Amino acid sequence: MNRFIFYSRAYIVSVFLFTVSQFFFVSESNARIGESRMVIERRLTQAGGIVYRDEAIKQSRRRGMPYMRFYDYYPEMAEVRIYFKTDDGRKPKSSQMSEKQSAPGWDMHVLYIEGKSVLEVYARSRQAMTEYELNHILQLQAGSGYWNRVSQANPKASKDSVESELPSAFGHEMERSDGQVRAKKIKGNAIMLFDLDLDVRIAREQQADLQQQAPISVNGF
Repeated sequence: MNRFIFYSRAYIVSVFLFTVSQFFFVSESNARIGESRMVIERRLTQAGGIVYRDEAIKQSRRRGMPYMRFYDYYPEMAEVRIYFKTDDGRKPKSSQMSEKQSAPGWDMHVLYIEGKSVLEVYARSRQAMTEYELNHILQLQAGSGYWNRVSQANPKASKDSVESELPSAFGHEMERSDGQVRAKKIKGNAIMLFDLDLDVRIAREQQADLQQQAPISVNGF
């Protein structure tokens, strides 16, 4: 199995919803998952965003992120880039950026496979993410669709999903109406969105590995 180039309780949060129903519609917006690195970085640069270059800072930002648990399952062509954007679009000062400190704003983690985004984490720095910020990120990722909330009784399948039988490696709390993107709130101040095919493939490979390892692990009882 290929090794990646770098090195949670699921809970339903009501702020995922604009209405009392289990979904909200988004009339206009382009989905971000599936975009190329060039498009993403052009948009972030125009908004004052930067790419983290310092290895110590990148390692600090990656620490505790759920996607790090699965780096053995990512293909050789996979790459993670971590970006930072201030609240007001101004370039952050170098004195504000260190392993233990950052300016008020956002860290954005993107997993690219063959130059296309398949997983994104939006993490608020130095303060909690508000309900309005969370909803706006979901809007950006909804395209012309909407988000379904995952059934609490079955956290790996949304109530109305046509893909309800498919496994999930990352676990998810919401699923886009086209069934192609899943979402999960993490760390209280971040949200992770990821491609369905990636999530299912990793889950199946991990299950196969566990089945293969089980006879070895209990040998001798």
